[in-house]
Amino acid sequence: MRHATWTAIEGNSLAMEAYRAYRRLPGFVRTPARWLVAPRWNAACAYVVGRSGGRVVDGPFEGMKLQLSAVSSRHLLGYILGTQELELHGVVEDIIARGYGHIINVGVADGYYAIGFARRMPATRIIGFEGLPEHHPLVRSAAEENGVSDRIVLRGFCETRDLDRALDETGPGSLILCDIEGGEKALLDPSLTPALAHADLLVETHDDLVAGCTRTLIQRFEKTHDILSIFAEPRTAADFPSEKLPALAKLAPATAVELMNERRTGVQEWLYMTAHARAGVADSYGEPMPS
Repeated sequence: MRHATWTAIEGNSLAMEAYRAYRRLPGFVRTPARWLVAPRWNAACAYVVGRSGGRVVDGPFEGMKLQLSAVSSRHLLGYILGTQELELHGVVEDIIARGYGHIINVGVADGYYAIGFARRMPATRIIGFEGLPEHHPLVRSAAEENGVSDRIVLRGFCETRDLDRALDETGPGSLILCDIEGGEKALLDPSLTPALAHADLLVETHDDLVAGCTRTLIQRFEKTHDILSIFAEPRTAADFPSEKLPALAKLAPATAVELMNERRTGVQEWLYMTAHARAGVADSYGEPMPS
C-alpha cells in the first residue's frame, strides 16, 4: 500500500473501521483482496522479493539474507533494496571502520543492522534487544543463514537494568544502536546508567511520539560526546538500485520510488554521538550540534 493511501485511511474514521474489519479476515481472503485492490504495488513487491531472493541488493549490507516480517515485506522494501535509512550509509561505514568489539542493538526488529554489522565486522559480537517476540525466530533464522548466529545474542524488551547489564558485559568503548519508537528518552539517561558516558551511540529519535526527545538527549550527552544530527531526505529515482532491478526502474519508475518510502511522519532525525575518548568523526555525515 502506498504511504499516501495509508495516510488517507488513517485520516478517515469510516475507512479506518473498514480496514480493521479487513484485518480480521483470514489470510486466504486478505491476500487475493490485497492483489485485487493494488495489483501494481503487490506485483512490484513480489518482483523485488523474488528477483533478490531475499538478499539485500545494494548498500553497505549488500548480499545479506533477510527474513522480513509480513508487514515489512509489503511496506518496507527499502531493507531489501538497500536504501533503508540511506542517510546513515556513511555513518554505517564509519562504525565498521572503528571496529567495535561489541554493539548493543536496542530495537532489532527484522535484524537489518544486527545481522548486517555482524557480517561486515567478523570480530564484533552483537547483543540485541527486541520487545516483539514474533521477530525473534525470523532474526535467529536469518542470522544462521548469514553464518553469524554464534555472534548474536537476542534478548527481549530492554529496560534500564538490562542496558546496565549489557554495558557491564561489553565494557567501555562499545556502540549502542537504538531505535525504540520514543523509548530512547527514558532509556538513554546517563544519570541512571553512568556507563553511557563511555559508549558511542547512534539513536533514531521520535519527537512525534515523545515531545522534546531529541533536545533532551542532546542536553544529556553534549558534555561527554561529539554529536552529529542527521535528517532524512525524500527518496528520488537516483536512489533506486536501477542496475540491480532495471525492469522496475524502467517500467514503473514512480512505483520504484514509492517502494523506498520509509513511512515516517514528519522529518526523521538521528543522533550520532561519539564519546570524547573516541572522537574523530568525519564531517561528511552532518553538522556538529552546538554545545
